[in-house]
Amino acid sequence: MAEATNLKTLMAVLDGFNRNDIDTAARGLAEDVVYIIRGRSAVSGTFRGRQAFADVLRKIKQLTDGTMAGKPEVVLADGDNVMMYMHVTGSRPDGRRYDKDQAYLYRFRNGKLIEGQTIPVDQHAFEEFLAD
Repeated sequence: MAEATNLKTLMAVLDGFNRNDIDTAARGLAEDVVYIIRGRSAVSGTFRGRQAFADVLRKIKQLTDGTMAGKPEVVLADGDNVMMYMHVTGSRPDGRRYDKDQAYLYRFRNGKLIEGQTIPVDQHAFEEFLAD
């Protein structure tokens, strides 16, 4: 039962992000969420709290003129843990494009995202795409 609720929450978060509606996406986050974006890009780091994570999602959308979006390809769920393999695309105003796969790890509590990680498969490409 928890798996279905968690997957519904995750898909709502992703849908909000893909539609550039970060307020809707943030509804699926626990107030004390901790999210890690791996690497050394302009959006990498550890984000603590719903507002901090929502702010970095907004920054990603700002840097990509709202074009960055993901399409799940593989989703594995086990209780409160979900792993997703997703194809992510986006473009920057200066012509840089991103068209790569990424892995994501999530943990839920009471139907809300409590922990997560973005793990780019091609870390170098991700960092170059989102570099200032």
